[in-house]
Amino acid sequence: MFKEDGEIEIGFLLVPNFPLVCLSSALDVMRHANHYAGSPRYRYRTYAEKSGTVRASNGLGIQAGAVIAETAEPSLLFVCAGSAGGSEPLTGDTPETRKWLRHLSRNNTPLGGISAGTFILARAGLMDGYQCAVHWDDATVFRETFPEIDLSNQVFIIDRDRLSCSGGAATIDMMLRIVAEDLGSDIAAKVAEMMLVDRVRSTLDKQASAALYKAKSRSEPLSRAIEAMEHNLEAPLSMIELASHITLTRRQLHRLFRQHTGQTPTDFYRDLRLRHARSLLHGTPAKIIDVAMASGFGSHSHFTKVYRERFGVSPLKDRRADL
Repeated sequence: MFKEDGEIEIGFLLVPNFPLVCLSSALDVMRHANHYAGSPRYRYRTYAEKSGTVRASNGLGIQAGAVIAETAEPSLLFVCAGSAGGSEPLTGDTPETRKWLRHLSRNNTPLGGISAGTFILARAGLMDGYQCAVHWDDATVFRETFPEIDLSNQVFIIDRDRLSCSGGAATIDMMLRIVAEDLGSDIAAKVAEMMLVDRVRSTLDKQASAALYKAKSRSEPLSRAIEAMEHNLEAPLSMIELASHITLTRRQLHRLFRQHTGQTPTDFYRDLRLRHARSLLHGTPAKIIDVAMASGFGSHSHFTKVYRERFGVSPLKDRRADL
């Protein structure tokens, strides 16, 4: 991604109400990477549309280091913005901001969106033809606003010279991937260890679906069904057993999952088990067949087949690709 030798600048355009955790997470990854690299590789600069203090979503004020009218151009720029707030326009989505971002794009500066920062890039016409990610809580609004853009449910996406991240802890995962590609996986692994990150997620990892967070509060029977699945990963329940567990018919169970998750209960259950398997692959030294058995898959071949269908790689290749 970076062609320059020596020190490079990563910029962060701070939009009012930006999530402070995203900025601080990114800066800490860069700080530790510089330490383990033995010499400064990354410096950062914060940008804002106007001079002065930019308030984060928690109320803390950050003094921006530069304004967008200045000529300095970073090696990579992230737009850091908080929730899109339903259908309301983002405060930092202004003609001046869009003009500057388009200027950077014309000069081949890689651009990234953190959390709702991707909205601003999209409104500037800078995500056309790219795949991207936003926080799952903003996904519905994004799809309705930009139906032509390929929105992914991954925690972060790196698509050529466009980067996008769902925010929160996923910011660390994305920054570690940047470090791994720039300075090597050994340094990225040391940074992850220092930051107590026990597993670095990749672009194969999906965000925990809204169903897992929202459906439990919206539907008490669905909540009990999901909890039953989570407690029976190694020995999966049949759909008849699951329906009986929450005192529904099999047809009612199917309708319940379709309504709240968009998936059949069988598909939802299998996805839950596969995500569990992936956590075991990356977080433990267990043999692949043992991971398969612990996730409710009776054979190595069947596990490999459904795993590849879900994540695009075999379990063995996925494990080897881990930092």
